[in-house]
Amino acid sequence: MRFSLPLKALAVLGLALLLLIPLGMTQGIVESRNQRQMETETQVARLTAAPQTLVGPLLVIPYSLEVKRTEKNEKSGEWQEVWEEVQQERCLVPKDLQFDGSVQIEARRRGLYRTQVYRVNGPIKGLFTMEAQGGIRPGRNLKLGTPYLSLGISDPRGILNRVPLTLEGRSYAFLPGTRRAYPGTGIHVPLPDLDLAHARGLSFEIPLEVMGTRSLHLAPIADETRVTLQGAWPAPSFEGGFAPVDRAWSSQGFSAQWKIPHLSRDLDTLLKGGADATAQHFGVAFIDPVNIYLQSERAAKYGFLFILLTFGAFLLREVLRALPLHPVQYLLVGMALAIFFLLLLSLSEHLGFPLAYTVATVSNLALLGAYLAGALRNRRETLLFTGGLALLYAALYGLLASEDNALLLGSLLLFALLAGVMIGTRHMDWKKASEPPSALPPVPSTPVTEA
Repeated sequence: MRFSLPLKALAVLGLALLLLIPLGMTQGIVESRNQRQMETETQVARLTAAPQTLVGPLLVIPYSLEVKRTEKNEKSGEWQEVWEEVQQERCLVPKDLQFDGSVQIEARRRGLYRTQVYRVNGPIKGLFTMEAQGGIRPGRNLKLGTPYLSLGISDPRGILNRVPLTLEGRSYAFLPGTRRAYPGTGIHVPLPDLDLAHARGLSFEIPLEVMGTRSLHLAPIADETRVTLQGAWPAPSFEGGFAPVDRAWSSQGFSAQWKIPHLSRDLDTLLKGGADATAQHFGVAFIDPVNIYLQSERAAKYGFLFILLTFGAFLLREVLRALPLHPVQYLLVGMALAIFFLLLLSLSEHLGFPLAYTVATVSNLALLGAYLAGALRNRRETLLFTGGLALLYAALYGLLASEDNALLLGSLLLFALLAGVMIGTRHMDWKKASEPPSALPPVPSTPVTEA
């Protein structure tokens, strides 16, 4: 039984909508695998070190003095003045701070999943300008404690060297903890022989080697903070409240420079820590430039468009050639198009996305070409349909490879396809094509004559 064009178009659309089920299942598998990838990153960070944030160094001078306050005498009920000893700290930030870091990236695998672990090493150099007695105002019974230098490190497990401090030509060894200078984790070094009586400049150097995952951030606490980072990572993502003043990257690696004056940051917020302080940090994230799960998810979102365009081409061919195709043939071709995205995901976990896309495309085109050769029974039409599908797969890869221009390229592709259909059918009588085919006229019986 043959149907009119509107009924056939509704049937084909229903088949296309039915194929959303396997496409949705494929997207669900992609999301599940991507979640496993994120869990792998968390596990590797738990075994090595979390994303690192460096704060400091800070020169801290603890002191105590007596302050006057007023309190009520419980016996007499009168208010009286009393002197109480309080403990305080004077925190000095560097006048100049410079960090020249070299970053090395290595991959860590857990089964099929992998993540990046980085190592950054380089000296932290700078200068403290200290006034007499650390700039602490004289007070009643003022007592200066032992000064210390504190360096905040968000995950001290990532420290790979002994981190010696060189201050005015002398070497000191760091100890765990930041004491009271900074609310986060880190290390500190006592400076018992530091002369606080005279004002002068204190130059320092800290050779640091630290490991982390995903990102490296720094806090601009100095009066002028200068940071240079370079490494062999082709796709750095610069993050935080300050952008690099100079940056460059290529397939060979990246380099970036920051220069932040004290007028651009809020020191009190930085020293208190918390979410407000994090907003002022800056740094770089080492994100995988070819995330196979994100690319597979983006590819699967175009699956329905693939099926719709292919079914539309088949339906147009029926109208032009008056050669109907069975709904089962539509369904089989649609299933082959839908399973391509599952094949792409499974292959990309072993071969990488570009090679997996090539293998999945060639395999699918070979299957569809062999099937269409038998279904259409026309070599020229088979080559045209297979070539058109090849162009669609090539266009999809272009959309995935150029994320920034995906919307523009996709719009141009759809416009070109629509323009081709409109121009090719501009002389067609759609009213006549939409009418159901008339029944064949009865064959007249031939009179039988007797011999």
